[in-house]
Amino acid sequence: MEIEDPEPIEEYVPGVAGGRHYMAKLCHFPDGPWTIEVIHVESLPPLQGSDKTWPTRDEAVQAADKLVADQAH
Repeated sequence: MEIEDPEPIEEYVPGVAGGRHYMAKLCHFPDGPWTIEVIHVESLPPLQGSDKTWPTRDEAVQAADKLVADQAH
């Protein structure tokens, strides 16, 4: 019997930062850290995620907010 690797769980999270609406694609494995895969920002090309990981979904969402807000400066 072959053991399958778990599939990553993807979640799309909307937000507003720096006056721009965005949709962040977050991923994680069960009981694993969260990553930001890509952020789609209105009127801008997609932002690539980072190599960082966050222990919770809320921390990953806050990091996405910061990435988008930083683009507004």
